[in-house]
Amino acid sequence: MTPKTRSQKPLELADLEAAALRYLNRFDCSVQKLRTHLRQLIRRRGGDAAELERHLEVLLERYRASGLLNDERFAENLSERLKARGGSRRAIVQKLRQRGITSGVAEASVPRSPGAELEAARAFVRRRRLGPYRPEAERLENRRRDLAALARTGFDHETAIRALGYGRDDDF
Repeated sequence: MTPKTRSQKPLELADLEAAALRYLNRFDCSVQKLRTHLRQLIRRRGGDAAELERHLEVLLERYRASGLLNDERFAENLSERLKARGGSRRAIVQKLRQRGITSGVAEASVPRSPGAELEAARAFVRRRRLGPYRPEAERLENRRRDLAALARTGFDHETAIRALGYGRDDDF
């Protein structure tokens, strides 16, 4: 049986818009991600590249104006999901920047409070079963490893110590 192949006719304006809507129907994404996806489609399928590129920018602007594409909403949603999983503020901002969100929007979408950072660190500790979630016999020998895991995730030393429940007098 032969695999089902899509037609390889040159891309037209209606095809570009249909592809954009299909992608937005499946994924919440940033403007930059949709632009990248559609440019790859233009390169693969061919057609009048200059006209398609102009139409692409018109589509993106129309979707932004209608609220279908909204970088602020995307950044808020992604930052909340990452924070709930135990992501540090620093790591979340970096992830948003990688997804094409501007630094101003990325910084504004992640709360800058020590309490929120501590809660995220505690969520990370729970999820990874570090510190108090390890068996009692393994806690002491894995203290440095647990702190290192939190540091690699982007948490500062004080937050890591508090999230793991270690006293401040302990020698690390």
